Amino acid sequence: MDRKCKPALPMNRTVCIFLAAVIWICGALPGASQYIPTRISHEGIYLFLDELATEKVIDLCSLVKPYSRKAIAGKLEEADKQRDVLNQRQLAELDFYLKDYAKELRERRVPAVSWLWQKNHGSKRFDLFYYSDSVFRITVNPIVGADMWRNENGWFYHWWNGVEAWSALGRFGFWASLRDNHESTELTSRDFQNSRIGASNLKLFAGGKRDYWEFRGGVSYAWRWGHAGLVMEQFSWGEHNAGASIFSGRTPAFPRLELSLTPARWFRFNWVHGSLVSEVVDSTLSFYVHSSEGTEYRQVFHPKYLSANLFTFIPLEGLQLSVGNSVVYDHRSPKAGFLVPVAFYKAIDHTLNAGIDNMNSQLFFSVSSRNLNHFHFYGTAFIDELQVGRIFESDDYNPVSYKAGAATTLIPDSRFVLEYTWTNSLTYRHKLATTTFESNRYNLGHYLEDNAKDFYTSLEYKPFHNLNIRGYYNRSVKGPDHTELGSPRTGPAIAPFEPIVWESRRFGLLATMQVINDLYVRLGYEWRDVSGEQDYLDRWTPEVYHGQTGTLRIGLNYGF
Repeated sequence: MDRKCKPALPMNRTVCIFLAAVIWICGALPGASQYIPTRISHEGIYLFLDELATEKVIDLCSLVKPYSRKAIAGKLEEADKQRDVLNQRQLAELDFYLKDYAKELRERRVPAVSWLWQKNHGSKRFDLFYYSDSVFRITVNPIVGADMWRNENGWFYHWWNGVEAWSALGRFGFWASLRDNHESTELTSRDFQNSRIGASNLKLFAGGKRDYWEFRGGVSYAWRWGHAGLVMEQFSWGEHNAGASIFSGRTPAFPRLELSLTPARWFRFNWVHGSLVSEVVDSTLSFYVHSSEGTEYRQVFHPKYLSANLFTFIPLEGLQLSVGNSVVYDHRSPKAGFLVPVAFYKAIDHTLNAGIDNMNSQLFFSVSSRNLNHFHFYGTAFIDELQVGRIFESDDYNPVSYKAGAATTLIPDSRFVLEYTWTNSLTYRHKLATTTFESNRYNLGHYLEDNAKDFYTSLEYKPFHNLNIRGYYNRSVKGPDHTELGSPRTGPAIAPFEPIVWESRRFGLLATMQVINDLYVRLGYEWRDVSGEQDYLDRWTPEVYHGQTGTLRIGLNYGF
């Protein structure tokens, strides 16, 4: 009898085996830790760590966010050992955050439990519910918040409510949060040129009101010098103070495999493989459903995936050089070649898709220097496509994006930032709808997308440990959408900013106070002038900000 060939291993089983192998290998590694991320919108702790790094109190890799709670606790502990070099405001801020993150440093043999209404929480922050023993920890907190604005177009608002929880069990971390969002008018849109986190499956109501859900969560396994996990969380790659250029973190959260390694002080590695949402209907898999309620066409989207890696080298303390690449592909299931964390994906793509259209690949570089005390200099290059010949042609352009910036804490209790971003036409763009650098049709890269330049400067002052006052100025301009116009990918037809069809100038003052851990109150005023061709103005700007407006802002939130 002829032996029958065994069928190929299904790809979903390949992914499961990959994860199991990672966990099994790491289970033998020494040390214990957990990975539970702190959301990137928790601005207070991120700014404080950046200040400590710029002052050379701690070492910090700020290229990849979010940071884990364990990593943040370690940096705070590092600063706590150098209290003699901190001023009074920094000491107060350090003690303030230790009330929260010191929970990651404590090893409790006697169970400890606290509820929000109890008077004695010890040195710990207030939580709705907290339990900890030598094996297991869990924290549960509500999420509630609102922002209200008033300008020449009247009042408008965004409010949200939900719950979040995180727990650690040995080396495993688990976390989840759910928010229900409500907008009085359209403020969050795929095409709006702002950095608001995107929303999918919007429900529209009379009067322009909009509701949408937002879920984030994950499970991870960590060891002393790394972690792996299945994560659904916003993340950003790229040094920035006004919008990351590699992965912005604006895209609605999508599920991804994540691997992060720091095997030596001079080297870091990050890798993600995500399942993106194409929102492109696959007619071959879509079908009709007949029921007592009638006939319904059940739509199915084309699958779409992202794989990206980032290698960071630290040749000397304070200097970080990074290089990485990514690919967006649209096979029916994940491809094993793109699951190789350390791969150069364009070369693999040429092998897997030899003789047919390739997938959409990218290359990026970053440099960060905190070698000069009180200063942080950084830069990023995102290369969508590069031909050396175009560099020497005055009327041809490579689709690339550049960012350069500097931040200084030279004046005590203050921070001054300058940042400039230049993005050529067709950067982040692709001709195939199923392989665009997007998820839920939100660009994964810089929030201004292609054919844009942006100048940002700000001055922050902290008179007290929990109060931050920021004055800022921002000017952004964009040229036409050449993808929509059907322009060629090369030549003078895609000259950036010719003509300028949209321009935004903003000047504002914002005071933010963190009254207790995670409880923020905000008061601010912003003058804004947005102009341009009417079609682009309607498409890229919320109606409440058209023309010249002066907007008062009041906000409050507990949790994220």
